[in-house]
Amino acid sequence: DTNEIKNVYKLAGRKYKVAYYTIRDSTVAKQVQEKLRQGYSFTKVFHESGRLEEIPQREVSWDAQEHETIHNALFSESLEKEQVIGPLKIEDNYYTVIKILGWTDRKTISDNDIRQRWNDVKDKLKKKHATVQYRQYVSEIMRGKKVEFSGDTFYKLVDIISQYYFKSEKEKMGAFKQRIWHKDKEEIIPDDIGDNIEKILDIPFLQIDDEIWTVRDFKKGLNSHPLVFRKKRIKKSEFAEQFKLAVVDMIRDKYITEEAYKKGYDRVNIVERNVSMWRDYLLSLYQRNQYLESIDRKEDFNENYLHNIEQDLNPYIDRLQEKYNDVIEINTDRFEEIQLTRIDLFVMQNKAPFPIVVPGFPNLTTDNKLDYGKRME
Repeated sequence: DTNEIKNVYKLAGRKYKVAYYTIRDSTVAKQVQEKLRQGYSFTKVFHESGRLEEIPQREVSWDAQEHETIHNALFSESLEKEQVIGPLKIEDNYYTVIKILGWTDRKTISDNDIRQRWNDVKDKLKKKHATVQYRQYVSEIMRGKKVEFSGDTFYKLVDIISQYYFKSEKEKMGAFKQRIWHKDKEEIIPDDIGDNIEKILDIPFLQIDDEIWTVRDFKKGLNSHPLVFRKKRIKKSEFAEQFKLAVVDMIRDKYITEEAYKKGYDRVNIVERNVSMWRDYLLSLYQRNQYLESIDRKEDFNENYLHNIEQDLNPYIDRLQEKYNDVIEINTDRFEEIQLTRIDLFVMQNKAPFPIVVPGFPNLTTDNKLDYGKRME
C-alpha cells in the first residue's frame, strides 16, 4: 500500500542509538513490564534485577538485519527520545527491553537517492507481507494435524541426540570430518548417534494423524531434513522441549514439500538450476573420492590435498581434458568477461536444514590453462 510505504519511508533514514538488556524468564519479564508501567526508570529496573554491569548500547539502522520483532518496534511508527519499548518477546523465555537514546537521520537529496530508498522500503515491506501470508498458508496446511509422541522412545532419543548436541565444537568438527572423508553410508547422522539409534530402530516414535513413525522412519527423515533447533543457545534442562519442536518443524516441512511438489515447484527453473548445481558438486566429490580410493590416496587427501592434487589429480584431469577435447565447447567471450576477486565469499542461511547456500567449487586441479576444447560458435 502506498500510504504504508510513505509512513515507513519517513523512518527509513534513521539510525537509532539504543540501550537494551535481555531477560531470560517470562515471570521476570512480566514484573519488569509492571514496574515500567508504574513509572520505574529503565535504569532502576535494570539494577534492581541484581545486575552490576553497565547497560549495553548499540546502533540500529533501518536496513540492518534485525529480529523481526525489534525491527517492527523501532521502525513502524515515530518514536521519542528516552522512550522505553518492551519487554519484547524474541523467543520463548527470551525478552529484550529497549530505551531510545537518540538517533541520526540520513536525508535523501538526489532523485536517485529518493528512488532507491522508496524501492528499498517497498521491497522490505513486500517481503514482510509475503512472510505473513506464507505463515497463514502453512497454518492452513497443518490445520487439524496432531502429533503424539511415544514417551519412552522420545526420551531415549533425547538422551542419544543430546550427547552429540552438547559436545564441544572441536569434537563436533572432528566427527564431521570423519563423516565426510571416511564414512561410506550417505547419512547426515554422526556415527555415535547412528550406532545408538540402531538398537531402537523398530520402536514406534510418534503418530501424526493415522500414520505411525518408527525410529527408523525418523532416522530416514533426518537424511533429507536434519533437525533445526529454534534456539541457538539451549540449556540441558530445556533440550527435550526444543528437540520436540525441531521434530514438529521437520514434520511441518515434510507437508510443505509435498504441497510444493503438487504445485510443480520442483520444475521451476531456479529450483532446477539449484538442484543441478548441487548434483554436479556432489558427483564431482564422489568421482574424486572414487578415483583417489582406486589409487589408495583417499585417506591422506584431507591433510595433504594440495600435494595430492598436483601429484595425483592434475594428471588425471589432463587425461580427461585430452579424452573429451573434441566435445568440449567454451564460450570464450563470456569466459573473458568473468571478474574474479581474491575475497572468498561463504553464504549461509539461518535456521535451515541445509544452511550452505552455494557449494564450494570442487578442488580438482591447480592447472589454470585453457588448452583444451574449442570455441563455442
